[in-house]
Amino acid sequence: MDYLLLVTGLVLLVKGVDWLVDASAKFAQHLGVPAFIIGLTLVALGTSAPEAAIGILSGLKGANQITLGDVIGSSIINISLIIGLTAVIYPLQVDPLVSRREIPLSFLAQLVLAGMLLTGLLLSRSEAMLLLTGMLVFVTYIIYKTNRLLDWNRPEDAEEQQVFDFLQDQEVLSAAVVGFEETEHSVAAVERIPTLRLLLFFLLGLATMVGGAQLVVDNGIAIAHKLGLSEEFIGLTVVAFGTSLPELVTCVVAALRQKSDIAVGNVIGSNIFNILFVLGLSGTIHPIVAHPNVFIDVAAMLLATLLLSLPAWYKQNISRFTGFTLMAFYFTYMAFKLLSLG
Repeated sequence: MDYLLLVTGLVLLVKGVDWLVDASAKFAQHLGVPAFIIGLTLVALGTSAPEAAIGILSGLKGANQITLGDVIGSSIINISLIIGLTAVIYPLQVDPLVSRREIPLSFLAQLVLAGMLLTGLLLSRSEAMLLLTGMLVFVTYIIYKTNRLLDWNRPEDAEEQQVFDFLQDQEVLSAAVVGFEETEHSVAAVERIPTLRLLLFFLLGLATMVGGAQLVVDNGIAIAHKLGLSEEFIGLTVVAFGTSLPELVTCVVAALRQKSDIAVGNVIGSNIFNILFVLGLSGTIHPIVAHPNVFIDVAAMLLATLLLSLPAWYKQNISRFTGFTLMAFYFTYMAFKLLSLG
């Protein structure tokens, strides 16, 4: 029964996020918020909402080893399995901004997390609050760069041109993932939807997401105890795969719409958000005690990021060969984890 409830929780969690993001996007469109702002905020937040919900609830229960495993496992899955699989289906172009800024920043956040865990296998409240501060700085920087182009003036230099192109791509991604297009017809359709109905839809999505997260945390803990596994291991495997489904959908949709250049950016952005915000918030609620084996998983996370960064930096693309390499890395890592149980 625990397994059934765990799977049910993951399904409810992902579906709740879908409803939440959809209702939020329609609210934003109704208010006249630009589509690229929706792409930069709601879509990115929506893909990380499952990890955030689990992080908050597990922190309140004092069992946030599941969150630590979930965040590390999601980072590994996002890069090696999801980007790898998407590249095999459709080779990915990497936006220069992502290769020069987001990927190195993601790697830096992972290194900071590794350093924090080295100090006594503990993510303390003060360290968690430092991660939250890093998230605040990152968001402030993104807002600053975005505000410079809000009036859609002609970019003044090559870097601003790249930012400008990136924001235009976000319009396409937000339309693809959330399910609307910036046309007069769609705007009129949104205006016909009663505000109360959108609010109820938003609350339903929020309640479904929280309820799903509750089932995942409670039954993940129960399964770990019954099998003699660490809560961290359950987070690294089953929970991490379930909470990475939104990233998988985002990548596949972006690739199919031939906007593969921003698929990598959204996955890397999700990894940054998970470490800085999800672990920061969960650790602030309750300090996270790590299992000694966590450094194997942290090392796998760092190595996966390096495997991605090399072709992204030098070639600005992720080929099918690189995709197969990333997937092979993931299955090798999982085989090692399973063999270590014996």
